Amino acid sequence: MSYSRRKTDLQVALARFLAKRSTAFRWRLGKLIGWLFFVLPNSRKRIARINIKLCFPQLSATERKQLLKRNLQSTGLGVMEMVSALWADHKAVEKSFTISGLEQLEATLNKGRGCLLLSCHTTSIEWGIRGLNAVLHNQALPVGHMLARQHNNKLLEAHLEQARLAFVDKLIDKKNIRSLLASVQSGHPVYYAPDQNFSYQVRFSDFFGVPAATTTGTHKLASRGVPVIPWFCFRTSVGQWHIEVLPEWVELGQMDEQVAAQAINQLFEQQINRYPDQYLWVHRRFKNQPKGQHSPY
Repeated sequence: MSYSRRKTDLQVALARFLAKRSTAFRWRLGKLIGWLFFVLPNSRKRIARINIKLCFPQLSATERKQLLKRNLQSTGLGVMEMVSALWADHKAVEKSFTISGLEQLEATLNKGRGCLLLSCHTTSIEWGIRGLNAVLHNQALPVGHMLARQHNNKLLEAHLEQARLAFVDKLIDKKNIRSLLASVQSGHPVYYAPDQNFSYQVRFSDFFGVPAATTTGTHKLASRGVPVIPWFCFRTSVGQWHIEVLPEWVELGQMDEQVAAQAINQLFEQQINRYPDQYLWVHRRFKNQPKGQHSPY
């Protein structure tokens, strides 16, 4: 057995062990990880600081530093939430979530129609996917399939795929539109979070007042008749998360491509402003910029 395999297997074993600990323990460990993100020099801290300065110019330097600290703590909690999504016991999932607006999704699925479940990368997104799928499964409704980026470590990717398939049934490569459409046509929702930096098929649209490379894929799918239902998951207290499902976005496919890109970013802004510390500010959202402008990173 190679060193790389032994190292990966040991990391996964540790993650599985942590996922079985109590909610209070996982919360404390997540806060510790977040504190380390904040006090130790690291690239993600630098990226988050730049993003927060760009997106919240109205805040004072002190307020931005406080938001940065809360965000990195939330990111640490997000690490433990992802571990929990992958390997926590089912009972830990069932008691962790409240949900509103589920009837919006039920109405679509009960007609035999799949949809895009549109969201952005909050630090709790994968934990929220497991929570919402648990509710759908308990109500004998089709569970959501998941778009996922392949991990560079193929040994780790095999573990992640096995864990995710226990609660999403099907993983879809983010570039495989044919597979995505097949899931929708078979009556399944597909979790879709198009808020990260893209380098192809994009429109530059403001995100918190900053030009952001925004995929046109969401609009293309909506214009082909794929229903789009926004949903969001936020942490509300220790060991509690709330999932909100919004009404089907009927008008999206009828919009101009540029208008649609801006409308999607505005929806994400509205949701992020509710819990600004719970967004994935450690991502280089503004890496690609319009011609003549430079990356802020």
